[in-house]
Amino acid sequence: MSMAMVARTSKCVRMLILVALFGCGLMSGIHSFTIEQIANLVQGPLWNQSSIYIYTGYGRNLSGPIPPELGSLTNLTTLYLSSNGLSGPIPPELGSLTNLTSLSLSNNQLSGPIPPELGSLTKLTYLSLSNNNLSGPIPPELGSMTSLFQLYFSQNNLSGPIPPALGNLTNLIDLRISNTNLSGPIPPELARLTTLQSLDLDDNNLSGALPPALGSMTKLQILALSNNNLTGLIPPRFSNMTDLRILYLDNNNLSGPIPRELGSLTNLTWLRLHNNRLSGAIPGELGSLTNLTDLWLTNNSLSGAIPAELGNLTGIGFIKLSNNNLSGQIPPTVCGKFFYGSSFYPGNPELCCSNCVFSSYYPCGASPYCPALKPSTSPSPPIGPSFGGVVAGAAFLLAVQAISGYY
Repeated sequence: MSMAMVARTSKCVRMLILVALFGCGLMSGIHSFTIEQIANLVQGPLWNQSSIYIYTGYGRNLSGPIPPELGSLTNLTTLYLSSNGLSGPIPPELGSLTNLTSLSLSNNQLSGPIPPELGSLTKLTYLSLSNNNLSGPIPPELGSMTSLFQLYFSQNNLSGPIPPALGNLTNLIDLRISNTNLSGPIPPELARLTTLQSLDLDDNNLSGALPPALGSMTKLQILALSNNNLTGLIPPRFSNMTDLRILYLDNNNLSGPIPRELGSLTNLTWLRLHNNRLSGAIPGELGSLTNLTDLWLTNNSLSGAIPAELGNLTGIGFIKLSNNNLSGQIPPTVCGKFFYGSSFYPGNPELCCSNCVFSSYYPCGASPYCPALKPSTSPSPPIGPSFGGVVAGAAFLLAVQAISGYY
């Protein structure tokens, strides 16, 4: 690319570099650049514009380290280098890009620590470092980026605790730090994130109790804390999060009863509490969750009868209650919830299902003390009125996956 071409861009207010460089529509050809060549363009009129964007797009196969020279592009507002083959550390010089509003380095092979200098990017609204090989702690200095709306650190090798300073990011709407190696407790300071809509801390080594203060995050729609080492009770104050659609607390060491107050979370579609140490009865109040499509309570120590109120879950797609200590008759209102993917009996030897009709596809195997099983009139799996819930649940899953993606 000649300097004449660069000079022609000097009248443009904004530049977009797609690794191919388009000078405000002045160039018809696509000019491919390596990451080194982009760094060599830091001299000249191109970088004197009031607003500059660098956007590589997907599959451009940039490789090698991020040039520290990019830190001299002080008018840069967007730096998007995701989905390439970049390696090496994140240059601390990027902390000089004080006009930056969006920084995405996800889906690369970056390694080393997250530079504390990034905390100087106080205009940043979007930060994604997911799907790399970053290590070390999350710097508490990042708590100074108070303009952030979205923060994604998932799929790395981070360690140490979640900094309480992240509670200063009161404009956050989406915080995802899943599948890293974070440890220690969930800081109650996160409860200050009252605009947060999605909190995903799945697949870490977090421990300690669930902070009851999280119940003040009343705009939260997704709370995912699965696959950690959390202990103690499920706080009844979680019932204040009435916008919740997804609540994943499975695969922890939670104990005590399921709070009946969870029945007020009427927007819930997925409730997963399996693989914990929960005890006591299944609260009938869960029957108020009429939008629920997915209920997993397996592998706990729940006891008593299955509440008839679960029959109100007309849109349910999956009910999994196996491997508890449930007993008594399955209520007739719940019998229709037996369909592919659901499980009641296994691991509940005192559960009786003589009120229900089962085929060989859905054997009950109930206690010998129960009355005889009603014979099946059809060899095929019963679908029942709940099949629509499976379809609705699948559609919602696709929507959540589209929103989540890899950032």
